Amino acid sequence: MKDFLVLKLFMVFFLILLFSHADGATTATWIQSKESEFNKGITQNVSIHSTGEIQLSPRIEEISGIKSAFVWSMATDAQNQIFVGTGDPGTVHLIKNGSEAVELFKSPELYVQSLATDTCGNLYVGTSPRGVIYKINNRGEASVFCSLPVSYIWDMATDSNSNLFAATGNGGILFKISPDGIPEIFFDTTETNLLNVLLDQDNTIYVGTEPNGLIYRIAPSGQAQILYDANESEIHCLAIDLLGNVYAGTASGAQTQVPAAAITQPAPQAGSVAPVLKEGLAWDLNIPEELPMAQPVPMAMQRAVSRDIGAPSRVAGVPNIPNYIYKITREGLVKKIFEIDQAFILGMSLDKQNNLYAVTANNSGIYKINQNEISSSLANIEEVQVLCCLSTQNDEVYIGTGNTGKVCKISPSYAKEGAFLSNVLDTATLSNWGCISWTNKQPEGTRVMLATRSGNCEKPDMTWDNWSPPYLSPGRKITSRPARFIQYKAILETTNTEATPSLNMVSLSYLPKNHPPAVISFTIEKDVPSSQKSSKTNGKVETKPQTPAGQKPHYQIAQKSIQWEVEDQNNDTVQVVVYYKGVDEKAWKIIDKNIQKKGTYAWDTLRLPDGEYQIKLVVSDEPDNPPETALSAENTAPPVVVDNSRPVIQSLSAMDKADGRCVISGSAKDNHSSIVKVQYTADGQEWISAYPVDGVFDSTEEAFQITTKPLAPGDYTLIINAFDGEGNIGAEKVMIEKK
Repeated sequence: MKDFLVLKLFMVFFLILLFSHADGATTATWIQSKESEFNKGITQNVSIHSTGEIQLSPRIEEISGIKSAFVWSMATDAQNQIFVGTGDPGTVHLIKNGSEAVELFKSPELYVQSLATDTCGNLYVGTSPRGVIYKINNRGEASVFCSLPVSYIWDMATDSNSNLFAATGNGGILFKISPDGIPEIFFDTTETNLLNVLLDQDNTIYVGTEPNGLIYRIAPSGQAQILYDANESEIHCLAIDLLGNVYAGTASGAQTQVPAAAITQPAPQAGSVAPVLKEGLAWDLNIPEELPMAQPVPMAMQRAVSRDIGAPSRVAGVPNIPNYIYKITREGLVKKIFEIDQAFILGMSLDKQNNLYAVTANNSGIYKINQNEISSSLANIEEVQVLCCLSTQNDEVYIGTGNTGKVCKISPSYAKEGAFLSNVLDTATLSNWGCISWTNKQPEGTRVMLATRSGNCEKPDMTWDNWSPPYLSPGRKITSRPARFIQYKAILETTNTEATPSLNMVSLSYLPKNHPPAVISFTIEKDVPSSQKSSKTNGKVETKPQTPAGQKPHYQIAQKSIQWEVEDQNNDTVQVVVYYKGVDEKAWKIIDKNIQKKGTYAWDTLRLPDGEYQIKLVVSDEPDNPPETALSAENTAPPVVVDNSRPVIQSLSAMDKADGRCVISGSAKDNHSSIVKVQYTADGQEWISAYPVDGVFDSTEEAFQITTKPLAPGDYTLIINAFDGEGNIGAEKVMIEKK
């Protein structure tokens, strides 16, 4: 009931904000409630769920004692001991009860790529690049178990009879090795690498491959079938739950590039357990502003480092396609349950509740997918890649990293404190802040607090103000100073490590400073058909007459096209008003009103007296602002001419020439517009353009001269048209009698 009342009060508050006005621009609200929105921020000791919920992460601790650059593999036995395979050098470490890792076995090989245990307590160690498998018995005695004619032993698993199965490369062979260490080829494929192998309770074998992304299901008798053919090229890891569902993680889409050199692991400090992330977060916690840039690693991230001792032959950089986790039911139905961009899925493990844990590289992360297929981002690890993970009988999860090599333990209990740092909001202009609100769940012993800070540069720096004091409940007024950019931070705390608070949604209201609208463009054009716009006259014969010399069509001549484009930085609704007046007048008259930010208006000038006029555009943000705070801008166009009168043709005279031609002289005059063309026709034949006497039509009065072709004896009527710049046509005629 209490949660419902809080939510109801918040919604009332939100609606008031949404529809309120103050001091100019409209109040805006920034809301984050989705996983994709929260993923833009930075986390520390908090998890982001696919439902858009933020909770405290499980506690993550580093196990000290690992000195190698890469942790390639892990295995556990019936006593819940953790075995860790590393390289370079190829060493096996032992972790008991979450304590410090101690060296159990140091091989002469470069890499321990795979580990497996059997029901008798024996540990099998698969190494590269010579294909040697070592056996360490339950007394800690090591011996060579067998040597395989391969370079890479990518993965191993045992059946209920203590037979060992080894997935290998580069030949793509699955070996079966008896308890006595005698190997045989159990299944030979056309694939290059068999990257993983696991067995279910019935000793059915599952194998994932590269480069065709196949999953084989192989009966204990050796009969094989393809369970799934993925679009991705590499099935990198497999897991199977108690119900027999198979999970497959892909690591495809690598861009080949030179690998980064491994970072030397510093010597660990004395002590058994060290926290991966900072403990004892203070309120003024400074979370890193940027996540560390990822560095490249091998076959699909980890595997190919050991292909050549000198240098890896295949190195994966940032993947250029998404990678997925597929769920394949016992009936063979396939479903994508997890997707990640720019990362490889390198390891998976299931706990006793059938929660699936997955680890990734390039963007190193730890993810949890529960039985309802809701995924959570548990942590981002500073190391470039998380290479493997392992679940134990007491529901602890261990992860192994590379570059540098570490083992970390994920406990079932929650971290005591965590933080989420949002991305930066750009309000585009100086803004005043309203209230910050959120929805959350706070079991007893937990709480959620938020804080804000603001500044005027996109990336927070020393010029930003300090974090505000914590807002302890939703709906608090933001105390950060007015600025263009703002950011919030959420702190989640618990005194009971079995309980976590949840943050579901954050909203932040702000009021941008009102800016006046701006006129981008404002033009006036003659709305004249293109056939009448050309002023070039070169004596060209036109086979069809122009518009008759009588009454002119209204739409062709007596309209002006008024065009504008305006903008408002606050994205307010605007009112656009267009005015006109004669150049000798004082009062402006309205032509048009509308709210279009980009528009055109056809101004009918047929009933206006001829003369020069001014046109003005005024744009205001008054529709979205109170009259006393609304702002406006205006623009006045250069004077335009309204000319609805026809040119006058005068002083016509005709003179015969000896060769039978006739010369007609005259002039065309207009009071407001330049004469742009003169044409004539004899007895209704083709129209012919005439030249002006001075060679150029460029003034309101032009003398012209027309010389006809030789005429046979008879009577002729010549009709002469004169065109002005506004498309008006004047007409006259002259009658000629040829004897």
